[in-house]
Amino acid sequence: MARKRTTAGSSGYTILVVDDQEEALHSTKLLLEWEGHRVLTALSGEKALACFRHHKVHLVIVDYFMPRMSGEAVIQEIRKLDEDVQILLQTGYAGEKPPREMLRALAIQGYHDKTEGPEKLLLWVDVALKVTAQLNKVREMEQLKEQLLANVSHELRTPLHIIIGYSELLLEDASESLAEDTCRKILGIHKQARLLGGLIENFLNFAQIQAEASTVTLQQVHLSEFREEMEEMMSFLLNRKPIAFLWQISPQLLPVWADPPKLRLIFRNLLSNAAKFTEVGEVSVSAALTSDEKELTITVRDTGVGIAPEHHQVIFELFRQVDGSCTSRFGGTGIGLALAHKLARMMNGEITVESTPGVGTSFTLRLQAAPHVASRSLVPAQFSS
Repeated sequence: MARKRTTAGSSGYTILVVDDQEEALHSTKLLLEWEGHRVLTALSGEKALACFRHHKVHLVIVDYFMPRMSGEAVIQEIRKLDEDVQILLQTGYAGEKPPREMLRALAIQGYHDKTEGPEKLLLWVDVALKVTAQLNKVREMEQLKEQLLANVSHELRTPLHIIIGYSELLLEDASESLAEDTCRKILGIHKQARLLGGLIENFLNFAQIQAEASTVTLQQVHLSEFREEMEEMMSFLLNRKPIAFLWQISPQLLPVWADPPKLRLIFRNLLSNAAKFTEVGEVSVSAALTSDEKELTITVRDTGVGIAPEHHQVIFELFRQVDGSCTSRFGGTGIGLALAHKLARMMNGEITVESTPGVGTSFTLRLQAAPHVASRSLVPAQFSS
């Protein structure tokens, strides 16, 4: 079926054509320019990669058989630079058709045989550029979501901090001038405001990471530095609940190689998650050095509702919880674990989960031990809650 030409003027798209035959390169360039596209050309894979690095390219058309650097090798290198750019592979020789397995592995958008003529090539180009347009729309929507998320979160912070501040002032005078029932109500306002503040901070932190505005500064961190802060947080979260909080990390444990603010956020999210889904029993934090002394494993364990095995990976996805009843019963937005998982990856670490429904859950964070600390024996210490 013939293709109807509809383009008038510049299309706004840039196409890179790679072919070692100058005549074929020139004819393809003229064909695409006639369609209104900006066309860049390269007679070799090496020149194509240099061009790709210096220009914004929406579509790459690569000849399969080229000396020194094949079309397959060119595509593999381009994919290292851009995972989403549209790529068409083409050839003009009988018996030169690439294997289907290779085409699938290269994750390209199409394969064109030059003997099928220019109309077929233009059809492939139209399809690829439509995909590019859709991808651009998706990216724009994602950026808009992230910007909206950050802006709304910032706007919420100021009135929320005022509510927290006034409730703290009222609680300071509660014992002298307010009735017990009134104090309990003010304490409820204060607690819910602080919980909302934690959710807003998670929104902001995740938006910052998604926008790649967050940097990682790894350094020696002694886990004992977080004890007082986490005990204070858990005292607040577990208030009036029949749950014990146990900090079971030896002060003599070797330091971990981490970014302190990011590690703090991981602790806060794992512990607040444990507090939220535990109604009775205990929440504990422990840590140990691996046998080769290259990594530290930090485990947050609870005696809460537990998670079914089929949901173990879902919980690390943004805005996901194991079922709708969790949101109504326990609250939450599904950001905390996704944020902790992403922060761990940023520090070259990993978070895994082990859980049994009705028994409890253990989240284990693996991070590198501080690299320049000499190996030494650990001094046993008495743990205290």
